[in-house]
Amino acid sequence: MKSLISHIEFNVIDYQKSVIFYDLVFPYMGWEKINSTKEYTAYTDGMSKIILTPTPKGFEQYGFHRKKPGLNHLAFYSPSMDRVKSFYTDVLKANDIRTLYEDGPSGDEKYYAVFFEDPDRLKLEYVFAPNYCDKNHWPNNLENDFDPNGDN
Repeated sequence: MKSLISHIEFNVIDYQKSVIFYDLVFPYMGWEKINSTKEYTAYTDGMSKIILTPTPKGFEQYGFHRKKPGLNHLAFYSPSMDRVKSFYTDVLKANDIRTLYEDGPSGDEKYYAVFFEDPDRLKLEYVFAPNYCDKNHWPNNLENDFDPNGDN
């Protein structure tokens, strides 16, 4: 059986701004908003959900930073390199959403992606990587060099 993620839920600092942002980028990636209440907004791709919730009062000052322990980024599969390119042009560039690392998408036929941030600076990635999760393909066929039970 393949593993499936039921849902991912994350708190956002400016709930209204975040919902507007995700309403813009998610449809292009195949995610549909299924409901939006004062307590949460949920999107689905038909298999999993991503849920945004307002950060509870008193916790906003802690902010988010992907270098701290916890979530680093979310990557969403694209069906093709062309779809990544058009997402960059039609969604990111057209709406003045800055990309990270490169001015636009980069990579090759093994891994082609564009990176950007949401309003809370959560890094998002839209990626064409047809064999990324296949255990016989890069990067899963690199030599192991860490043993959690041994000396490293």
